[in-house]
Amino acid sequence: MTYIDTDKRIAAFFDDKKVIKYIEANKRYDDNPVITAIMGDFSDKLPLEENTFDILFSFYAGFISQSCKKYLRKGGILICNNSHGDASIAYTDLDYKFIAVIKRNNDRFTISDKNLEEYFIKKDKSPIDIKKVLAKMTGENFTKKAYAYIFTFSPMIRLEESSSL
Repeated sequence: MTYIDTDKRIAAFFDDKKVIKYIEANKRYDDNPVITAIMGDFSDKLPLEENTFDILFSFYAGFISQSCKKYLRKGGILICNNSHGDASIAYTDLDYKFIAVIKRNNDRFTISDKNLEEYFIKKDKSPIDIKKVLAKMTGENFTKKAYAYIFTFSPMIRLEESSSL
C-alpha cells in the first residue's frame, strides 16, 4: 500500500509500531505488508514506478483519476467518490470504463453493476461540464448518486503515440 498526503503527520502515523503491529495482526494474506507513506502532493512527480498499481482510491482528495492514472496498470481499478468531482472527471475520461457503484445503507456497503446507465445523468440531461468541475473542484449533481463509483483503467492509444508505432 502506498499512501500519499500533504499532512505532515503521515510519516509518524505509518512509522508507529502500534499501527504496523495492528496491520500485521489483521491482514488476510501470507506476505508481510509493504506500506509506503509519501508526504507530498499526488499531482507532483512521485517516486513510484508507473503502470504498477492495481487500485487507486480517491475520496475527498481531488483529481487522482488524472494525476495518478500513470501509476495504474492496465486493467487496474479506480474507486472514487464525487465530492471533489473525481467521479465526474473519470466518467468522461476515455481511459476509464464505469463498471460498478458502491452503495451505502447505514454502515452496510454493497457493490452493484446493475442499471449503471441510470448514473451520471443531470436533471436537465446536459453533458457533464468538465471546465466547471475542474474550476470549482465539485462534482456535478446527478439524479441518482452512489457512495462511490468503480472504474477499470483501459488506456486509449493516443494519436501521437500511434503515429510513432
